[in-house]
Amino acid sequence: MKNWMRRSGHPGAAGNHRYRLAFGIASGLVIFAIDTFTTLASAVAVLYVLVIVLAGDLGSKRIIQATSAICAILTLISFATSHGQDLESQATLRLLFSLAANAVTTVLLLRRVGDVAALKESELRYRTIFETLAVAIWENDFRVVKTELDKLRERGIVDIRQYLAENPDFVIRMRKAVRITDVNQTALQLMGVASKDEFFATLDDFLPDTDGGFAHFLAGIFEGQTEFQSETIVRRRDGRLIPILVALSFPKDGSGLDRIQASIIDMTERYQFQEALETSRQELEQASRAAMIGEISASIAHEVNQPLSAIMTFVQAGTRWLNRQPPDIEEAKLALQDAVGATEHAAQVVKRVRMLLGKSKSENAEVTVDAAIADAVQLKQKELAADGVQVNLSLMAQGGTVRGDRVLLQQAFMNIIINAMHAMDTAQTRTLAIQSSLGEDGITICFTDSGAGLGTMPPETLFKPFNTTKPNGMGLGLAMCRSIMMAHSGTISIRNRTDANGAIVEVRLPLALDEEEAVPLTA
Repeated sequence: MKNWMRRSGHPGAAGNHRYRLAFGIASGLVIFAIDTFTTLASAVAVLYVLVIVLAGDLGSKRIIQATSAICAILTLISFATSHGQDLESQATLRLLFSLAANAVTTVLLLRRVGDVAALKESELRYRTIFETLAVAIWENDFRVVKTELDKLRERGIVDIRQYLAENPDFVIRMRKAVRITDVNQTALQLMGVASKDEFFATLDDFLPDTDGGFAHFLAGIFEGQTEFQSETIVRRRDGRLIPILVALSFPKDGSGLDRIQASIIDMTERYQFQEALETSRQELEQASRAAMIGEISASIAHEVNQPLSAIMTFVQAGTRWLNRQPPDIEEAKLALQDAVGATEHAAQVVKRVRMLLGKSKSENAEVTVDAAIADAVQLKQKELAADGVQVNLSLMAQGGTVRGDRVLLQQAFMNIIINAMHAMDTAQTRTLAIQSSLGEDGITICFTDSGAGLGTMPPETLFKPFNTTKPNGMGLGLAMCRSIMMAHSGTISIRNRTDANGAIVEVRLPLALDEEEAVPLTA
């Protein structure tokens, strides 16, 4: 950048241009005098290429072309003055050789000037993109880090991750060794720094002490990885910690380690959006459950009250007929028959409520079970982490699909995960193992927790609506799961672990059938 300023407009550059111009003119006059007024039998005019080269340093095509034309004219004048009409062959060949050298030099210089101009334009375009890009970018110098890692390899270090874990001072020293060489305007805004001169000098200046991502990054360089992407936290100038996503790449040939560019994206808004979305989802889920319970309660209160009142009326009437002296048996029978009819009507009301809960139509498409399980775990990851639950995934039904509603299946998996979390509230070690396997008859998913187990409660009762062991539970989770599995021609069961240290929920789903060949899909 500084060289470009000197060539383009710096006060010192103007002085250099004047000196070169004066030297070029003087050189041209000397060459012309020697070529014209001496009897040297050599192609002295070839030396005009030096004048053209000096003009090329000025960086202008017009100056080069003008200088080349002047030198060619001077060559012809010298030839005419020295030889006149005597066109001897050797002198003519020297003239043509000098003019050819002039032309070739001019063409090469014009091409070089064009290449330099294109390079300047490319550098300017790159600099503009670099400075105005919406993604924060800073360049890092990793030469010292690479040298130190090579020394470890020469010492025979093989397990770099174990070495870094046992030598945290080395990681800190390498953080201090990575220098920040350049940043764009977005990076300045992200880190709350006013100018590039005030930006952090090394990575250690803004990485918190608890950061563990840099050690994995060092291990990746040692192992020969070229692409890196991870989430970490950095400290702004004002001390505020912000989550970021960092991505960078290393050249395979190991060159350019002094200007490795890192792209940084601020994840604050994304995390805030995810938290707001999760809060809204929980509120919506709670509101939906409350609305469902309200709808059920309203339906039962409105529809069942009438037959219950009728039953009470008929039973009281039958009692009065029987208390007469003498008892009117026929009237009492009629009243009891009416009570039976009201009871049947109440049963129909309950059936109508069940139909109400299952009235909505679900989607019917191929669903990859492993992906649906992974998505369900991801949606509950925050709650699992907050409760200290370690999830061990072993998804071995790769390629296995079922036909049904992805959202309903995910909801069923989430309900099972939630139940497992609640079952482990009092457990010291909280682990949830989720395994899937692919068989000839379908896909089997097992959710194994380390909770208190079922105790003496019959497993089948847990799938009944409003039947729960939780103090604040509604008793709808497993009931909903069973309804969903039945809608997908599957089954769900629950049992105690053989070691009595938790429970196992097992789900079985049939494989999707090909619409043309009607055969199960396999992994």
